[in-house]
Amino acid sequence: MSLTLLFAHGWALDRTLWDKVLEALGDEAQVALVRDAGYYGRPADPVAKGPVLGVGQSLGALELLAEPPEGLVGVVALDGFARFGRAPDFPEGVPTRVLQRMKARIGDGALAEFVARAGGELPKGEPDPKRLIQGLDRLHVIDGRACRLPVWRLHADGDPIATLAMADASFVGMKVVERRIRPSTDHLSPLTAPHACADLIRAALKALA
Repeated sequence: MSLTLLFAHGWALDRTLWDKVLEALGDEAQVALVRDAGYYGRPADPVAKGPVLGVGQSLGALELLAEPPEGLVGVVALDGFARFGRAPDFPEGVPTRVLQRMKARIGDGALAEFVARAGGELPKGEPDPKRLIQGLDRLHVIDGRACRLPVWRLHADGDPIATLAMADASFVGMKVVERRIRPSTDHLSPLTAPHACADLIRAALKALA
């Protein structure tokens, strides 16, 4: 089965997050589409045809699980989770007050602080506060735990944004085919471990072939 790769980045980032992963994949990324949430410029939401393997980082993974595009047959979740915001049936999630504080400080350093804490640098371009706040709202409310597609996971054991314990709890009862843990304290696997990301994508492609 020939699969299209559909990449979706996380909050406060842009499509350049995937540059190193696409390079590591080489020819295997020839049929690849990349979303951009428009946090720093024009958004892009390409429509994939045929069977699709979604590759999402953080919020991007959550969106693929909660709102699967047509033809999606599996998801590679990098630094990902199936639920982020705290809920009555998900006490492990991040409290509403944390996201509310971030929303209030979007124009007052919160954006740069978040990206630095995640282990990266702000993308180039002028931030769009409206889209960034919408992204935080989505982080809080959308839920992908009902997804029954196969999932391949890569997560840092010291992730400072989405702890491993929280991420693990969000995937309970889901069809996790493989769970790989890397020793690190960042939340940006596509930047810090692109070859590990590419290897997991290859494993998913092989399993779905």
